[in-house]
Amino acid sequence: MKNIVLAEDHAIIRDGLKLLISTRPNLSVVADTGDGGDVERLLREHQPDLLLLDLDLPGLHGLELTRRIKTSTPAVRVLILTGSPGPASVRAAFEAGADGYVLKHENADELLHAISLVLSGIVYLSKGLNGMADLPSSPAPAPITAREQEILALIAHGASSSDIADRLHLSVLTVRKHRQNLMGKLSLHNVAEVTAYALRSNLFRPPP
Repeated sequence: MKNIVLAEDHAIIRDGLKLLISTRPNLSVVADTGDGGDVERLLREHQPDLLLLDLDLPGLHGLELTRRIKTSTPAVRVLILTGSPGPASVRAAFEAGADGYVLKHENADELLHAISLVLSGIVYLSKGLNGMADLPSSPAPAPITAREQEILALIAHGASSSDIADRLHLSVLTVRKHRQNLMGKLSLHNVAEVTAYALRSNLFRPPP
């Protein structure tokens, strides 16, 4: 059973989300709140696997919450659920350490799919944002090869070195070397930073 804390300031939406999540036998909402100031306390009390978080909460904004949570309890996955589709909002969420970003206008199946993937360690971006055509690009501090771009996109989606090796028909050792070179070139240290870089550089695309 995977436990979820839900933070959403609209009570009707919160009740609907609890009902939706309850349809999955392996998921349980163990606590919910409409106040950003309550979130960290609920995480300490319930130690959930995932926080489903609205960005625009009274008390404490979702971006600040995400930064604080990823510092204090990095094992908790943070899935942003918001009505804000703007590139700046998406980029800021991933830079803060979010593990996924889903828009509220998407359907229930996508949300459940996003929860499942984020719980399994895969970074998720709402279907309508995958192209991110309007996201301003930023040049790489060092040139990266086409192969490194493929690997970066897969890392951003949460793929392990063995997953990448299988997808690209490479040895695990080769992937690890590419990964090490890539992270060094771009001064990246974790999947959240890779995802933020991929978004800024228009490299966050569906895996090959």
